[in-house]
Amino acid sequence: MEFLMNQWYVAAFAKDVTTKPIKQMIAGQSVVLYRTEEGYPCALDDRCPHRFAPLHKGQVVGSNIECPYHGLQFDGRSGLCVLSPHGDGKIPSTAKVRRYPLVERDGLIWIWPGNPALAAAEKVLDLTSFFDAENRSLIAGYYKLKAHVEVVLDNLMDLSHAPFLHPTTLANRDDVKGLRFEMLQEGDVVIANHWLKNVLVSPQFRPFWKFPTLDADGRANMRWNPPSNLQLDVGYTGIGNSSGGGVDLHFAHLLTPASDSETHYFWVSARNFAIGDEAVSEFMEGQVKQAFETEDEPMIEAVADYMGTPDLLSLNPVLLAGDAAAVRVRRVLQQLRQRECAHAQAA
Repeated sequence: MEFLMNQWYVAAFAKDVTTKPIKQMIAGQSVVLYRTEEGYPCALDDRCPHRFAPLHKGQVVGSNIECPYHGLQFDGRSGLCVLSPHGDGKIPSTAKVRRYPLVERDGLIWIWPGNPALAAAEKVLDLTSFFDAENRSLIAGYYKLKAHVEVVLDNLMDLSHAPFLHPTTLANRDDVKGLRFEMLQEGDVVIANHWLKNVLVSPQFRPFWKFPTLDADGRANMRWNPPSNLQLDVGYTGIGNSSGGGVDLHFAHLLTPASDSETHYFWVSARNFAIGDEAVSEFMEGQVKQAFETEDEPMIEAVADYMGTPDLLSLNPVLLAGDAAAVRVRRVLQQLRQRECAHAQAA
């Protein structure tokens, strides 16, 4: 299945892009990421056009990256070769590499792998209010999954799996009995709301629950923005107190296809409790690690392996009520691919 190219994807956490170049696979393309000595983030094709050496093995010199093989230097803002140490220093007109548009925002580096003329910075997903860093404590992490990005999206858009896959970490097995699901669509955005009435607070939140009993109303509401960025509002309030007053997490799942069989999984969690408590941050990181590495990751990769193709609908799967949002996401993605193809043909 073809990836959407004229979209913004997360390439890296901003803190990880330094003057030491790194390689990142983005939608099947090998990219070198680095920060100039002035602090400007850059992304170029990772292959030198001379002898095709990997540029990420080179070094940053001012605003340029120097090829480790023959010392050609390429400007990070244009991709043009600006220095050749050989002979009279004449630079061939073909000595250039592709430059990728980047935007640095909310502690993230976003990349546009498609037509650079269509890369509008204002279309980058704004997560500032969702993270609300001044009033919440943030933790973040990264995984690489051996699965197509759309298989990972299936997992995140249908959270009815939580009582079965995460019964001791993120949910209670009995939650499925009181689960109410609704799917909404706003333009190309798909929303999957999961409501829980009169249930027990999940193990994830119990240490921070201040009410006299563990009885609560819960929610796990997911918002998908194309191509593969999701915002989860998950938490609990006292029974009947839908206006708030409980505990919650704002959890961003930011997926970037590396290849047909691998997905970059960046996550950021912002909590409204134990603000500034580093011990709690470590505890929450451990919860995410346990749930993901021992529960989600093995299942997603096993499913991807057994599917044999990322095209779920071609396999004629049995569909349950909770599949509605994931199926809608796949259909919207197909519509976006068709639009992108039509736009390219018309250009």
